[in-house]
Amino acid sequence: MNELFDKLILRVIFTLFMIALLYAYRYAHAILYPSAKQKLLKRFYPSKNSSDTIHLMSRILGIGIIFSEFYFFISDGIIYALIDFFIESSLAFSMFLLSIFILDSIVLYNFEFEEEILKKKNFAYAIVSLTHSLCAAYLIKLVLAVSNHSLIMFIFLWLFAIVLIGFSTKTFEYLSKLPFNRLLVQKNLGVSISYLGFLFGWTLIITSALNNQLVDVSWYSVQTLIKVVLSLIIIPIFRKGLIIVFKLQEEVTPDLTSEGSDHQIQSVGYGVFEGFSFLSSCYLTTVITGNIHFGTFYPIF
Repeated sequence: MNELFDKLILRVIFTLFMIALLYAYRYAHAILYPSAKQKLLKRFYPSKNSSDTIHLMSRILGIGIIFSEFYFFISDGIIYALIDFFIESSLAFSMFLLSIFILDSIVLYNFEFEEEILKKKNFAYAIVSLTHSLCAAYLIKLVLAVSNHSLIMFIFLWLFAIVLIGFSTKTFEYLSKLPFNRLLVQKNLGVSISYLGFLFGWTLIITSALNNQLVDVSWYSVQTLIKVVLSLIIIPIFRKGLIIVFKLQEEVTPDLTSEGSDHQIQSVGYGVFEGFSFLSSCYLTTVITGNIHFGTFYPIF
């Protein structure tokens, strides 16, 4: 019975320690992102600006996703476990913010946070920002798992992952029939939903490709790139199959890219189709690229 109470007390201590870290990270975020300083250091009212709320909550959810990958090993002592957690979580949090900054710089270079969120309350921009936060968090979570507490491997895998996801963002203009920048200026939800499904799909492909045993760096890199190339072959087949099986019509009319509430409602439907058909294709592709185990199907000589 005493052992149960001791474990409960330890869990409460670790919980309070994580909350203290979140408080410290709040100030670190304000330093790295001066434009968000006033929002983070003052009392926040979620109902005043829904776009701003999405932007902030996506960062908090991203931290939660990353923290879910950490473990406390207290066999060597509580102090050691806390210090180890502090160092690893601080590094992961820094890379998380840097990943978001890189993705925003690549995709949203024509837009300013203050203008789109604080002034225009651009809901579509907020969804794109949410996409970057969650995708970056899932990448960091996978990198933490594969690197196995190695700082050098963590940095190498993070750089590898951020290059892959950075290149993948550039393919949106070729895979989507919705003009990204023009519709985002119009606060069009259709293009932001399409982009959400698109980048989440790519994140699934990249995390599936990176989820290999890291023994030799060069062989690991080759295996990862082969999986990505294989995915590029399989994804169009699945997407075409979904369109044929469910008799989906992917016709883009001028109304979808026009301004106005009625046109935007139509574009939302097309954005959902475009983004989630790609996301579904990526999910199905990971089954083919990662879940087929040949075993002794081929004889070994």
